Amino acid sequence: MLISHRHRFIFLKTQKTAGTAIEIALRGVMAPGDVITPISRADERINRALGQLGPRRFRAPVQHYRSGDLWRVLSRGRLKKRFYNHMPAAAVRAELPEAVWCDYLKISVERNPFDKAISSYYWRTRRQRQPISLAAYLQSCPSGELSNWPVYTIDDQVVVDVMLRHEHLEQDLAALAERLRLERPLQLPVQRPKGQIRKDRRPWQEVLDPEGEQRIRQVCARELAAFYAGSTP
Repeated sequence: MLISHRHRFIFLKTQKTAGTAIEIALRGVMAPGDVITPISRADERINRALGQLGPRRFRAPVQHYRSGDLWRVLSRGRLKKRFYNHMPAAAVRAELPEAVWCDYLKISVERNPFDKAISSYYWRTRRQRQPISLAAYLQSCPSGELSNWPVYTIDDQVVVDVMLRHEHLEQDLAALAERLRLERPLQLPVQRPKGQIRKDRRPWQEVLDPEGEQRIRQVCARELAAFYAGSTP
């Protein structure tokens, strides 16, 4: 996730929605005093090659430490994080002054839940020599692997001001750059993070079985109603 004080925005990062690519694009306008949470080593290499700022100001101050946090530092060398990847909106709000949360533009990104589920399957099973089938995965995986709803909602209400759509990211990013009054366009990295993981590129209608489609419709009913009502995802 990102918090830009110069441009007054908060980016709430969802899963399997090109969130890392968007985050790298937005890092191009971040300042040293902003909050940038870490991404994977491979993705940080892409970001460094672009000459952009890396992770900063995401760790908790010492006064936020408790006894358990100190034990983790001493035994495992793990410093406490105040902000982290895919942090839900309610947790972000709890860490910020009310004026920042209320006044900053809150941004997130969503994706067709059916395509997102297929992408999640390939990501979750990428290291398995004999992965379970997509049908089995969809029936057994936790709902949190299919739905991003808690990331951009509080008390079941959408709290973001700008919801980017995976299906037309370039147009949405152009509109966002204009709204933020940026000096240059937001450019997605040419080398897309995690872009080669999904092997089956067929339309989701040709990939999912009826049971899998039904599970996705049940788990993702709220985002389907909020962002895809009146259209066929």
